[in-house]
Amino acid sequence: MSTYPPIKLSDGKEIPGIGYGVGTAWFGRGGIDAELVEAIVLALKTGYTHIDGAQAYGNETSVGEALKQAAIPREKLFITTKVGGKGLKDIGASCRKSLKEMGIDYADLYLIHWPYDFGKDGVPTAEECWKEMEKVKAEGLVKSIGVSNYRIQDLEKTLAVAEDRPVVNQIEFHPRVFEKAEPLFEFMKKEGIALEAYGPTTPLTKLVGEPLDSVLKQVASAVSSRTGSNTTVEPSQVLLLLAHQIGAIVVTTSGKEWRMKQQLESAGLPKLTEAEIDEIRKAATPQQRRFMLHMDSDAPAY
Repeated sequence: MSTYPPIKLSDGKEIPGIGYGVGTAWFGRGGIDAELVEAIVLALKTGYTHIDGAQAYGNETSVGEALKQAAIPREKLFITTKVGGKGLKDIGASCRKSLKEMGIDYADLYLIHWPYDFGKDGVPTAEECWKEMEKVKAEGLVKSIGVSNYRIQDLEKTLAVAEDRPVVNQIEFHPRVFEKAEPLFEFMKKEGIALEAYGPTTPLTKLVGEPLDSVLKQVASAVSSRTGSNTTVEPSQVLLLLAHQIGAIVVTTSGKEWRMKQQLESAGLPKLTEAEIDEIRKAATPQQRRFMLHMDSDAPAY
């Protein structure tokens, strides 16, 4: 099955071009959740090799059970997890706990989940936390380190002290955040920080509305006609393709096998034209986000 090619990170490691996320719909399902385990196993058997999780999701035990059941060699998988909140008080201990719950010896990518806990309730500063991230990498607990939901000013604090720079910034990414996020994208590109996109299909589920809805359907129809077959391209595939063409590592999810296949197969579709991308951008009004509203704030602190 076709899938998005891997992307080389600034530290020389490669990350799969698309990942299966276990947050959002699966959030807070503690213990071993049979439905989530089944979904992850299905995703892996369908062709996903990258699982994107987080300590805050409360389901790392389920991720571990799914990895065990899928029985895929560890070296063929890419596992991401994240640390945030109280976990930032002892990043080393948090990392070890995550690895234990998932039943793995290392994570391929370890991220600071969000930047607004620094310096509060005993949590160290952004700079101090980053030095701890560098330590867990040096210990071999993780292969690469990065951040999530960081603004330019948050990245600047980390870059000022980083000996081992963040390789990615995982953020909400879809047409309805393009305009406000453009300066952040450009900054990341300049600093060699890869864009990892979560919520790429949000405009079809939580932020629906015209004129974007109609434009996505029109573009999907146009792409369908370019396949040279009876393939029906869905608006969700257009949004995944869009994120990929802009250079993002895509993180998406579903509990349905047919949709998982559809997500992976979007990689083999004809590319969107520059005119189509421009049309989508212009139609994405109003600009709004579903998650992490702090991303639109210019305030130096939280």
